[in-house]
Amino acid sequence: MSLAVRYNNAGTAGQPSPSIWGGCPVDKSLTAPDELCYLWDDFLNNFTANEVILGNWLVVGTNPDTAVVTDEPYGVINISGSGAGDDEAYLCSNLLCNEVIKKNSNKRLWFEACIKMDDADADVSIICGLGESALMAAEAIADDPTSYPTSALNDYDFIGFMAGTDGSNMGGIDSVYHQDGDSGTVTIVKADVLANSGTDNDDTYVKLGFVFDGRSTVTFFVNGVASGTTLDVDDLTSDKLDDALGIIIGIKDDAGGNDDLKIDWVRFACDKVACGR
Repeated sequence: MSLAVRYNNAGTAGQPSPSIWGGCPVDKSLTAPDELCYLWDDFLNNFTANEVILGNWLVVGTNPDTAVVTDEPYGVINISGSGAGDDEAYLCSNLLCNEVIKKNSNKRLWFEACIKMDDADADVSIICGLGESALMAAEAIADDPTSYPTSALNDYDFIGFMAGTDGSNMGGIDSVYHQDGDSGTVTIVKADVLANSGTDNDDTYVKLGFVFDGRSTVTFFVNGVASGTTLDVDDLTSDKLDDALGIIIGIKDDAGGNDDLKIDWVRFACDKVACGR
């Protein structure tokens, strides 16, 4: 059976979405690793809880807590603050791509992560996507961003998904982007992407992902279904995100309720060289 066939099998909640990954040449990670950057992490390796280094990931934030979820198979980790107001935890990778999300770069990009909030009504904020290295630090999400989407993030490049507390609960998860110099105000591509997805992310895993076609369009997906509103790269200043990007997934516990974010798996790929499409 070929790799292409396997990657297009139907995807369950625990599997990457074929609608995202069916067009990704994952075999290049083995046959031409100089052409494709590829990452898959199912969090199967053991690690010491609450360490700064979690396997291949850096953990940053204010009083971050990390733990293995021992009652779930196939590797799940839990990140949270330590219980005080505005405690936070962010799981961060090394930088994986540079000027890929750029008009007519001919470099494609794929991202997807499977996450779960134990309580969607909690007074928390979350992010899940790609950010520049300067964002990967404490206060990535602003304290109590009740004016969300205004002044919601530290003022650095980010693309992906975000929910900002309204002072009492997390609210809907939006597809968003932010460019360095926008004073932390995120631009919402589509509000409440879960609204028509069949899940409200309340103690239910949800798959959040996006694809850049290498030309002009970023398409966002929830549980493998396109959210319906795309980002035209023409809308970005200079038609691109300037800074090198890596994965950042995290939670800010705005009210100090010791709330948790579970991460089941993360997958990423991008062309290192123009794909010629």
